Amino acid sequence: CVVPWRDRVRVVSITRVPRVSKVHMDHTTQEQQPWELIYWPGFKGRGEYVRLVFEEAGVPYIDVGVKEGFQAVMDFCWKGGNSGFPVRAPPAVRKGDFVLSNTPVIMAYLGREFGLMPSDPRDAAHVEQLLQVVTDGVAEGRLAFHPKDFYASHKQQVAESQPYIRQYGEQRLPRYLGFWEQVLERNPCQEQGFLLGDRLSVADLAVYQYMAAAQQHFHAHYDAVEAPRAKEHQARMAARPRIRDYLASERCQPWDTDSMM
Repeated sequence: CVVPWRDRVRVVSITRVPRVSKVHMDHTTQEQQPWELIYWPGFKGRGEYVRLVFEEAGVPYIDVGVKEGFQAVMDFCWKGGNSGFPVRAPPAVRKGDFVLSNTPVIMAYLGREFGLMPSDPRDAAHVEQLLQVVTDGVAEGRLAFHPKDFYASHKQQVAESQPYIRQYGEQRLPRYLGFWEQVLERNPCQEQGFLLGDRLSVADLAVYQYMAAAQQHFHAHYDAVEAPRAKEHQARMAARPRIRDYLASERCQPWDTDSMM
């Protein structure tokens, strides 16, 4: 098997980091600042994709919403708490004066920082392609739960959502799972069990989380889809030591019952 990239993953021990109040920090050097994840507390959501990158890389981070509450996220994103690059919506990450938002963009950036992206530009572009496909799949899945009012709670449109949830489960979910099957099958190093090459990338984490969300929120349809490679890949990712420990920890947030989150 000819491997197109051989980045080394930085080995970083997980240690306790100092508590930062209301996402305001003093002006120490960039490297001394901890990573912060700014996302809503109480459910996995899109922030879970970012958490998985930190957890797999073994990089300490502060989950601001979990530690500081819902208001801290509001203050940072929309009430003047962010003095760095503007954020349209969470999730966002911050380290010192560097701020970045948008889930697939964050994953790609952190992947490069933590050795979870290929060094070859073409392979890296394929990773980013897969991140965008996951984004599309999650957006479509969420819309199925909110067909009457995209911004209102699912609880206000449960009856109206049922045909759309069924449609996504029967028509769209098999297409996404079938695509992951195709990607895994065409990997020349497929015996290693990753989407690209013989090493894990952030695409593996993103596809894992999409699969886990599909199993959670479309479980009957998920079970009906024949996608052995994709489901085996999901199980392998969940069994990775750091991911396994994270999923069993208090850091891991519960599933949202209101959407494909």
